[in-house]
Amino acid sequence: MIHVLDEIVVDAKHISAVLSLLQEHYLGTSAARGLTLLNRWVSPPVGVPDAPNTLWLLWQLPGVMAYYGMRGAAGPEVIAFWSAVDGLCHRRCRHVLTDADQPLPVPMECSDAT
Repeated sequence: MIHVLDEIVVDAKHISAVLSLLQEHYLGTSAARGLTLLNRWVSPPVGVPDAPNTLWLLWQLPGVMAYYGMRGAAGPEVIAFWSAVDGLCHRRCRHVLTDADQPLPVPMECSDAT
């Protein structure tokens, strides 16, 4: 199982706009590309004047190959969505995670050839 955690630093006044963009322009294509949105959080849980909030979006994919398939299937609508988000946020970062107890696959060129 792969989890993708999007970290979007944004002013509180823009959170609803980002969530609207997500609903209207991303969720339909994300499901078709294998992404399942598990949760949405905002931190801190209040708007603080002159301080941004962080919007966290937690996604799930069935595995590593699904993750790369999702990336390969991203079209212009995905680029347009993230460009619109970039216009509203201070910065964003995507974290790709898996269970720490799972053995990690090693590409052939990195494996020990002894």
